[in-house]
Amino acid sequence: MQVAGFDPRQGGAAMTRASQQRPGPRRRRLSAGTAIVVLAVAALTPLVALHIYSVLQIARAQQDHVEHDLEARAELVSATVMGAVDTARGTVQTLAEEPGVTPDDPEGTRAILQAVAAKRPELLNLWAADRAGTVFATARMAPGETLPSIAGERYFQQVLATRAPVVATTANVPQLPGVFAPLVAVSIQRGSQLVGSVQAAFRLPALGELARHVTLPENSVVTVFDGQGTILFHSIEPERWTGVSAAQSQEWQTAQRLQQGTFESPGIDGVDRLHGVEPIPGTDWLATIAIPLPQAQAPIRQTLITQFAFLALLVLLAGLITWRARQLAEAVDAQRRRLRGIIDQLPEGIIIIAPDGDVVLANRALEGLLGTTIRPGWPYRPQFERAVGWLDGERRVDWGELPSERARRGEEVHDAPLIVVRSDGTRRDVLVDALPLRNPAGAVAEVLVVFTDVTSLRDIDRAKDEFISVAAHELRNPLAGLRGYAQILLRRAQEKGYDDETIRILTAIDEQADRLTELTSRLLDVSRIAMGRLVLSRETTDLAALAREVQQSLQLTTTRHQITLQSSPAQIVGDWDAPALRQVLNNLVGNAIAYAPGGEIAIRLFLEDRQADVFVSDQGPGIAPEDIPHVFERFRRIPRPPGARPAGLGLGLYLSKGIVEAHGGRIGVASRVGVGSTFWFTLPLRADERSREPSRQAWQKAGLPPGAVRAETERSQG
Repeated sequence: MQVAGFDPRQGGAAMTRASQQRPGPRRRRLSAGTAIVVLAVAALTPLVALHIYSVLQIARAQQDHVEHDLEARAELVSATVMGAVDTARGTVQTLAEEPGVTPDDPEGTRAILQAVAAKRPELLNLWAADRAGTVFATARMAPGETLPSIAGERYFQQVLATRAPVVATTANVPQLPGVFAPLVAVSIQRGSQLVGSVQAAFRLPALGELARHVTLPENSVVTVFDGQGTILFHSIEPERWTGVSAAQSQEWQTAQRLQQGTFESPGIDGVDRLHGVEPIPGTDWLATIAIPLPQAQAPIRQTLITQFAFLALLVLLAGLITWRARQLAEAVDAQRRRLRGIIDQLPEGIIIIAPDGDVVLANRALEGLLGTTIRPGWPYRPQFERAVGWLDGERRVDWGELPSERARRGEEVHDAPLIVVRSDGTRRDVLVDALPLRNPAGAVAEVLVVFTDVTSLRDIDRAKDEFISVAAHELRNPLAGLRGYAQILLRRAQEKGYDDETIRILTAIDEQADRLTELTSRLLDVSRIAMGRLVLSRETTDLAALAREVQQSLQLTTTRHQITLQSSPAQIVGDWDAPALRQVLNNLVGNAIAYAPGGEIAIRLFLEDRQADVFVSDQGPGIAPEDIPHVFERFRRIPRPPGARPAGLGLGLYLSKGIVEAHGGRIGVASRVGVGSTFWFTLPLRADERSREPSRQAWQKAGLPPGAVRAETERSQG
């Protein structure tokens, strides 16, 4: 793709070699040995100290990364086990509430248990006992078969005492002698009468496979302990270790004491490992995942070896320079050549430009980035113009806007994002830093420009956005089913007169399903905005009527605020996406309700010169000046005052920004700490137009707080 106005076949002005020669600085001659010793000590001492400090920081960061990664994997194991427990508990709870499961009908109960077990292969056995502990039905029971009483089992006694679901382990699974397994027990209650209990022994998921799916070494070990230190699962030789007590092992004792985090210790098999431990919610069990200690420490050891070898090389070079004290001039020249070699090996593209625009130095990375050879001593502009074009988003960047030209004018530029369009049409994303180097008089002597190629990082970011989009889209159908089933259960519970606690739980499930659905929709919208796939359904819309709907609906959610609406004129009609703008207004007014402790929340709408101006003002604590430039960033949450509503994910303002800019509008905020905040956005009336910032007259009508700090988001180009 060619940049508008850029043709790599047409060069700029003809390149002419710079003729001015710059004399070298005069040096006061010292003895070679003294000069080298002074220079070596002065230069290498802070460099060595800084390098050692940097190496230690890198090693610490790598150690933190390994530990954090292991903690995350332990959390995943814990969540997997918790999911299996919750599934079994839900199954048993449903059976306990089944009218046909009763000591009065052993055969009917057996048939129900067998039907459930046939559909759930992870269940080892299901059994029901009466209040005395006599097992009257199991999923494996043959007609007429009798089984030992479970009255002495601890889990049965606990169910009778608490009448609450119990998660435990047992080595006495009916009809499965010698099998050690986790179980869930739930009491059978008819009204207020306890008539018995239902139990399910189940298998844990394939946790050994999980270790390979989360990019851990093949010899990683996943272990699950119960509250007494007995092994529920061990990914290496599970038949050998399942049911074995590890209560005396250092791994179990350390994990039990720590409960959460990472630690080094021998495993139950005596192998030294780095362990990540995580409790399993709702139980007294612990999940650990461990990797051999040499593998955990290998990256750190390699870093230390490499960096200290490099440090040793620097010290050796210093010794060689000292040894060559009599050849000081040659040594300086050799060091200059080495410096050029080092710069050539740097991954960042580097160019040094003289005040007149000639190239002093350009490294290989820059030539590879631009796809052309840069000649020192020649003007850099025609060399650049002949080889590449520059974009900011999809907007062509004029020559005077480039960071190198801004630095020639004395301006420092940091992390300026640009797109390099090479002569073959390929593009590279870069971050550009440009720094004017000044002489003792303060004039610009040279300009240093560094180009960092971040194309792979941009690709990763785009892949992340694509993943969020796919994940959110795939979650929608299961969530819809979850909501439907929750609503059916709630409706049946209300029709059959279930107790208030059951109805409260089902109501909470329904509400959480709604919240998950809303969160999924928001994540989907975020990914669409990030990938430029947000599609508007434009139609003729009355913005004032839309704002009135939002005012009336949100006023019902608060008694501490008075939401007012002012529209001039009474109707403001444009070509907009009504549901999307309703979401923007809901976000802005909802934030005002969440942050402001009370008072008026004013919505003001004005029509001026073919655009609509919208202001939402509150009397809250305001936003700190250092936070204002970041309020519209993704997942950014501004600190909330004490007593404010809980914070969300920090997506509302980011989504609002994307929706407004998709309409061709602008959005921003003005705030003063202790006075309040005013969020504003403007919309063009037609789809083929763009709006501008509100006029001074509009701000006066909206009542901008005196001394407020204002900020406008940067609109995406293209």
